[in-house]
Amino acid sequence: MGHDAGPTLGPREKPSPGDVETVRTLMGPLAERVGGADLPIGYVNLLAALYFLRMMRPEGWQRVKAYPTSGDGPRISGALLRLIGSEADVALREVGALPDTRDALARLEPRRFEDLMEVVRLVGSLGPHAFQLIIEGYEEKAQLGSREFFTPLPVAHLMAGLGWAARETAPGSTYDPYFRGGELLGAVADMTMWVRLGMGLTDVSMPRLLGQTPKRATLPLASMNLALRRARFTLRLKTGEQPWERPWLKKPVDLVLTNPPFNMKDASLETTRAGDWPYGAPPVGNDNLAYPQYALSVLAEGGRAALVMPNKAGNSGNVAERAIRRALVDQGVVECVVALPDRLFSGTSVPVCVWLLRHPADAGDHVLFLDARDLGALQRDGRRVLAHNDISSVIDSYSAFRPGYGPARTYDPPPVTVPSARVDRESLRRTGYSLNPIDHIGGSPVPDSGMSNVAEAEAWAEVSRLTGHCRYLDERTADLRAVLETDRVCQAPRRKVPLAELCDIQTGPSHALLAPKDRIPHGEVPVVFPKHLRDGEVSDSGDERISSELAERLKRYRLEAGDIVCVRTGAMGPPALVRPDQAGWLMSSNVIRLRCRGESGVLPDFLLAVLSRPEAIGWLRDRAAATAVPFITKAVLGSQEVLLPPLDVQQEIVESLVLLQERSTAHRELAEAITRARGLLVAQLTGSPTSATSPAT
Repeated sequence: MGHDAGPTLGPREKPSPGDVETVRTLMGPLAERVGGADLPIGYVNLLAALYFLRMMRPEGWQRVKAYPTSGDGPRISGALLRLIGSEADVALREVGALPDTRDALARLEPRRFEDLMEVVRLVGSLGPHAFQLIIEGYEEKAQLGSREFFTPLPVAHLMAGLGWAARETAPGSTYDPYFRGGELLGAVADMTMWVRLGMGLTDVSMPRLLGQTPKRATLPLASMNLALRRARFTLRLKTGEQPWERPWLKKPVDLVLTNPPFNMKDASLETTRAGDWPYGAPPVGNDNLAYPQYALSVLAEGGRAALVMPNKAGNSGNVAERAIRRALVDQGVVECVVALPDRLFSGTSVPVCVWLLRHPADAGDHVLFLDARDLGALQRDGRRVLAHNDISSVIDSYSAFRPGYGPARTYDPPPVTVPSARVDRESLRRTGYSLNPIDHIGGSPVPDSGMSNVAEAEAWAEVSRLTGHCRYLDERTADLRAVLETDRVCQAPRRKVPLAELCDIQTGPSHALLAPKDRIPHGEVPVVFPKHLRDGEVSDSGDERISSELAERLKRYRLEAGDIVCVRTGAMGPPALVRPDQAGWLMSSNVIRLRCRGESGVLPDFLLAVLSRPEAIGWLRDRAAATAVPFITKAVLGSQEVLLPPLDVQQEIVESLVLLQERSTAHRELAEAITRARGLLVAQLTGSPTSATSPAT
């Protein structure tokens, strides 16, 4: 084995600035050039496989690095990808994991061999704690949907910490029935190491980690994630069935941590009555309240389960869900519910809760509610991140209501710093058995305990970080104009070509094929309307969906990565580019799409920039049919002409535009961070102190 690497830093450590910048480079234009059509998962598997080889199988890593100068004949990307995949699979077998990396990498389509070698070089420069940066960079790049995104590591650490604090002993086994990238299981391994090192409890053993997933593509990633932590784990691929169908676990477990997919229809499209539902069968619409029941069913006595749950699961008016909540409360298995801030997860700004459940043998008469919505700091990508102090505040607030429980402390629990309410069954009955903390916690002041100073310090630290990032981008783009105004770029030959010669043009389905009645609340396939075309991107169309069966019948109208979607009916505005994770979404009747032909000599990103110019949009407005509602035909759009430079010049222009957009975004985020820091400073200087109150016991 290689270095004694752990992909996770200590609870208060920060990642290396050099590693942060290297991962940012890996996730820039280089990602598109190497990832090709399989960017969402294939590219991150490549980065993970290279990093895993470097840390766990040095001899395989050396063979990969030596490939350009070894053997005879031309060096080709496909052969190097096969070598990387084969070596990574050998390393996975050595740690007892299922090998699947070679197949995952086979779908990558690097444009140039040199680009692939640049990825190898950059991964080789990363330090021993960069694996999590790769995961986070991938999430930011791919903007995954709710079924694919990973649990942010601070949230995973919060859930693992609650599980530890709720038990009288360290867990011997932990199970995740929907393990995504392995981050929740990894958080338990991290917690074990921190207890060993930070508290000197060297006799605490690493728990056995168990997990299932229906996602073959992320199985190697999760295996690498856990193997780098030197954890004992068994992961299983389970497709076509829910975890509660045909049980896999041989005996109960001490801890269940999971972030299940929200609002998923049952696979059979019928009420899930086939399994064991002691608290009531979940409704036809979704399985939100199936996972808590399944988690309880596999717990050993003294065990705990922590689940990420949508807020609406806590207070929905659905009759079946309300009955399940009543049974959970009446039987005393709900111990604590924590309301988390919004914007914690990639791909969605929707806030969620963490439900902490206890084995029925430990049933209690109260539920503790914690409101952590104001914790965390906004990052440059718009996401909110929980700091170590935020996690400690939640766990300490929970522990303050459980005297004598949790891991041994050498100090008294600090005052409550998170708004809290300990609610009995009768009070829960009066609120319709709501398990949403907002229904139980009032707006009364909470003791500060110095947290405002911490928040202010973190806010100004964020200002400092963004200032440095802006300075870096300012310097990187300082000479950009001069580079783009060279003769090679400015004097490059341009050819005038109508869109019909460059692209396949397809209008959306007619209203007869896709009627308003076909759109359903729990559909699997998003439908794209003009309102979803924003700032050159297709926004999340979670409010407009259809069934997968109908989408398959209308597959002619499904979108692919790199498609350009334009308004067909309505106010003419800028077009948008389809991301890889949006492949398979369906056009509505009101849009029209352009799909660049492989031999046409145009890059989709370049064409998007050209068609987004005010002159191009004005050209369409002038030619929209003179009806009550503006309307553009396929023939008219196909006649629009564009000027095309050579491909290498297009690529240089696109990369420069990406950099400038990143610079613009960074400066906007800096302005927002300064505004937030100013607000905290004003609150501290002008606010009045509040009096502390002790938690009810």
